[in-house]
Amino acid sequence: MNVFLYVCAKSVGVIVYMIYMEISDEKLWESCLKGDKEAFRELYCRFYALLRNYGIKLLPDKNLVEDCVQDIFINLIQNHTSLSPTANVRGYLLKALRHKLYDTIEKNRKMEDVSLYEDVFQVDELFSRIALDTTDTDDRVKLLMKALTKLSPHQREIIYLYYVNELGHNEIAGILGINYQSSKNLLSRTLRKLRRWFSLEL
Repeated sequence: MNVFLYVCAKSVGVIVYMIYMEISDEKLWESCLKGDKEAFRELYCRFYALLRNYGIKLLPDKNLVEDCVQDIFINLIQNHTSLSPTANVRGYLLKALRHKLYDTIEKNRKMEDVSLYEDVFQVDELFSRIALDTTDTDDRVKLLMKALTKLSPHQREIIYLYYVNELGHNEIAGILGINYQSSKNLLSRTLRKLRRWFSLEL
């Protein structure tokens, strides 16, 4: 290829990449629905890490989680004409991965002993995103860490989604398959449980 043409092609590629980086999730999704390959590439780059991290919190099998994330994007590419527009791309993808992991485990007889909630949502990551006074003593820190282990899997999940991924209750409700008020109630009960356990141990 002529050097000039090669440089021009590379420059165009960079410009296209920068354009897609700047558009909103909703517009990016609309481009994906039209079969735009560059849009799919940007969607993958934008959400892969988020999905992988969330999946690993649900299932401590990195290889299986990564395969499921790949399958999510492959399915999007193959079935883009049958998908609908959405204003909440992040929530859509997180919910899709959650369902994919459940379905994969149900279908995989070799993994009957694996639970989606086995050692789920590492306490140290949850703890790091819950507001604490920086003057707290090591003893108080240890107590809160211990309190987090007392939460149920679903309580840890909503803490993770709300504090780590910083999702709103509309998004969380969609992912967990509950309504908006149920999401608020679950978080409220979870925080009350943490505070109650923490205060009893002081």
